[in-house]
Amino acid sequence: MSAPEPAPVTEPATAPEPEPADDGVPDGLRVCLLVRYFTVGGLERVVTALANDLVARGVPVRVVALAVARRNALMTELDPRVEVVSLAGPARRRLAGVARLTRDHVVHVHFGDGRIHPLVRLALRGRPTVVTYHSVYTHKRTWLRNRVDRYVNTRADQVLAVSEAVREFCATQVGLPAERVEVVPNAIRLDRPGAEPPAAGADLTVVSLAGLHPHKNQAAVLAGVAQARRAGTDVRLRVIGDGPQMAELFQQARESGIADAVDWYGQVWRRDLVLPLLGSSGAFVSASRFEGMPISILEGLAAGLPMLLSDIPPHRETAGDAALYFPPDSPADLAAALRLLAEDPARRRDLAKASLERSGRFDPDRFVERHLRVYRRVAAR
Repeated sequence: MSAPEPAPVTEPATAPEPEPADDGVPDGLRVCLLVRYFTVGGLERVVTALANDLVARGVPVRVVALAVARRNALMTELDPRVEVVSLAGPARRRLAGVARLTRDHVVHVHFGDGRIHPLVRLALRGRPTVVTYHSVYTHKRTWLRNRVDRYVNTRADQVLAVSEAVREFCATQVGLPAERVEVVPNAIRLDRPGAEPPAAGADLTVVSLAGLHPHKNQAAVLAGVAQARRAGTDVRLRVIGDGPQMAELFQQARESGIADAVDWYGQVWRRDLVLPLLGSSGAFVSASRFEGMPISILEGLAAGLPMLLSDIPPHRETAGDAALYFPPDSPADLAAALRLLAEDPARRRDLAKASLERSGRFDPDRFVERHLRVYRRVAAR
């Protein structure tokens, strides 16, 4: 593979916005962030960051989960001032809980695919409601789901998308009017390293931070690493994540002869553990087929890592020229990109610098202020 051409940079939406009111704390505003369940994932990290920043500004925040997840440890990263409620029991009781707990609140629905059951929407009747789409869910869509989704969410006061790619998904597949979908790019609050990007060497450790699900396409990452090693590139892989494909992927690593070159960390969720693993790696890799604006990519950028990403619109929109891109289902192209990074220290340093610069565009204060403006607007209707 020849050196990839520089990727076109797609900027997050930057439409003119009104200035924040006063000190950013609206009088009487109460916010309820509604999720299906509060597990360990990128969506929940966005909700955590938003809730923590809102309460830091004096806004009362309640997080309500419609069901109890299998993994709930990420809740411990919520600010103690955030009220957290996980509903349980039969559907009727949980719907009654939604109606009670959202009363006198602006309700912000964070269901990854944006789908809201009509009964949940009925429980939210009369509440100012904001709905965020977090990803492109083409692989889970049917004509009927799109029709119901379109009917339900056109009745929301505001629909948000985390990226331009997700807004296009809302318009072209769900059928929502594009002018009703506002883009608010994701952001998280992380300490960026003050040191220069690490020097590149002949060996290369790449890190993957994703759940082990089919659409994350981790099999392609393993295959690319295996091909690179067979071609003589000294590359190791760190896999941070867990999921239903764990056994299958572990067996793939053994059968392809790279078992000794792959470190499996499982579902590590604590930032004080994940961030050092990112910072001590040489590059970040993702072969995902569907994304929105991945928090893991923002974390890789903030760590100053060269990015190796599948060529899908949300990745280009997020990482811009800080990445080398490869077709999601071409392990050979990933292997060639790994070889390029291992053998070209200058390119590696340039990409690391570009990552830090790119990371600065996703400002967490602006992220919270834009949400506050949306909340004020819908509360005033």
